[in-house]
Amino acid sequence: MLAPMRLARYWARAPGEATGPDGRRVRTVARGWSNESLEAARELARTMARRIAERLASPQAEPRAYLYGERPLPEPILREFRGGAGDEPRAVVTRNVYGALVLNARDLMFVDIDRAGTPSAAAPVAGMLSGLRSLFGQAAPPPPPPENGVVAAIQRVAEANALAARVYKTAAGYRAIVTSAHLEAGGGPSEGLFQQFGADPLYVRLCRLQQSFRARLTPKPWRCGLRTPPVVFPFDAPADESRFRAWEAEYTVTAARYATCRYLTACGAAPVVPDFEELIRYHDQETRAGTSLPLA
Repeated sequence: MLAPMRLARYWARAPGEATGPDGRRVRTVARGWSNESLEAARELARTMARRIAERLASPQAEPRAYLYGERPLPEPILREFRGGAGDEPRAVVTRNVYGALVLNARDLMFVDIDRAGTPSAAAPVAGMLSGLRSLFGQAAPPPPPPENGVVAAIQRVAEANALAARVYKTAAGYRAIVTSAHLEAGGGPSEGLFQQFGADPLYVRLCRLQQSFRARLTPKPWRCGLRTPPVVFPFDAPADESRFRAWEAEYTVTAARYATCRYLTACGAAPVVPDFEELIRYHDQETRAGTSLPLA
């Protein structure tokens, strides 16, 4: 049984304070979350703010008071995809800290690959071919363009594991979607595949912590010439939300002139899992993967 994704429906901010041995008063603000109610989120926020203040005020405070690495990301849930087994959604769309939309999938594996993170299978094959040509007195041809090498290596990894995948170009590298098997973020098979594909280590860690595979759907604002949001979620007051909505309106118009990734090819003979078809269509639509728009 798959573990639920680490997400929260309700978020709130709350202050907390503590007094140190020297009488110094420390005040902090923290975010709390809950899947039950907004009030439960506020109560956790108050508790966490107080614990952080105690930690700052006294060196004897609990060292792990802030629960770093155990909390979900403070991202509002904008849409849910259901239809899988159990009560948990199979995917949700959230908005990340810099304003981009993100698809979080429970068992549809996305792989982010940096340009320099070429899967290791490419180098041995190229070296072997060069050695054979030298052996028979033939000059080795120049290596293929990096893009071709990365895509070919992704294809080899998919085929070696009897998987099917879709491959995309992104502004900073590549994205693969494993379309033929249900996988679990943080599970042994997915961790092994991440390594074989040469996935970005920070991306792998984030997927593991959040127990979901993440794919950014809309451009990074600075790649579109925009600033990041002036306030962060959850909002402290209606005025903060108004400032964010003004930024969001500008971002939505500007982002429409860019694509987040571009579809390149599909590989592997295994059939696509039927449950994934809706999510793949949604991903390609929202990222504008079938267009020639500039990547951002």
